[in-house]
Amino acid sequence: MSKFVILDSHELAGSNFNIEKEILEQYGVECIISECKSVEDIVEVAKDADGIGLVYVEMNKELIDKLDNCKVIVRYGIGYDSVDVNAATEKGIVVCNLPDYCQPDVATHTMALLLDLCRKVTLFDRYVRDGNWNSNYGYPINRISSLTLGLIGFGSVARMFVKYMRGFEMNIIAYDPFSPDNLFKELNVKRVTLDELYAKADVISIHTPLTPETKHLINKDSLAKMKDGVLIINTARGSIINLNDLLEALDSGKVKAAGLDVVEIEPITDKNNEIYKYENLIINPHTAYNSEEASYEQHKKVAYSAIDVLIKNEIPYNAVNKKDL
Repeated sequence: MSKFVILDSHELAGSNFNIEKEILEQYGVECIISECKSVEDIVEVAKDADGIGLVYVEMNKELIDKLDNCKVIVRYGIGYDSVDVNAATEKGIVVCNLPDYCQPDVATHTMALLLDLCRKVTLFDRYVRDGNWNSNYGYPINRISSLTLGLIGFGSVARMFVKYMRGFEMNIIAYDPFSPDNLFKELNVKRVTLDELYAKADVISIHTPLTPETKHLINKDSLAKMKDGVLIINTARGSIINLNDLLEALDSGKVKAAGLDVVEIEPITDKNNEIYKYENLIINPHTAYNSEEASYEQHKKVAYSAIDVLIKNEIPYNAVNKKDL
């Protein structure tokens, strides 16, 4: 019997891991739901596993080299920067992510952050709860239809976000060196260079994966190229933004306000952390993906990704190293 081990189920507290457990066991795959808190825990539970599911575990080369039986690693999310894909590929391990399980949810959350920044909903709520009442408080705002929205990355989430935002009549531009021209044309989005986007966008929303090239893409230098008073939204990966540089830009007014669902180092649980002193900064606890529907799809897709490899001897559509195996 094949064995599939979920390493860090505690990172998705409240999730129903019985969904994949039941599916896997219907196909004759034993499913172990673990809460590994150390490298030693991981090695002990996964050393003989045929498949592994992980949420935030750093699956580096050292760990991968200890997995003698592993044939598939499935990440419970879109990003897979926590997995050393090259090391896995060298051992013939299929690495899967879940690129399509929460697209409507992330797109909706991005829209919510944009509307919030443009209308100061959260800022006003904090202000009124402190006993104040002034409709002009805070930074100046503009009618949404007068703004240019710039998307860094034009993948499936970004394109869904564009569809959701169409009714607000924004001018929309996007940078993505990998997406074909026809996708831009279909959605009437102007393709621009990254520097053009920095120069023209009133609102910048990040939708690119985290790679060595995109880490700290938003930094002191790129911020200097942006329009004064730009709004920045990130529902992608925290490390795409150099947080210290962003805070400096908020201090100077270069960035008018920002909405972050993700930050470089998560979680930030110290209520006295400097980041919480910025009233023009919205921080959410990496929750853009979250909905009942997305959670069910997440667990189901993990199970069927493992089944494709372990039972059907197929490489799933969502294997990120498919071309190299």
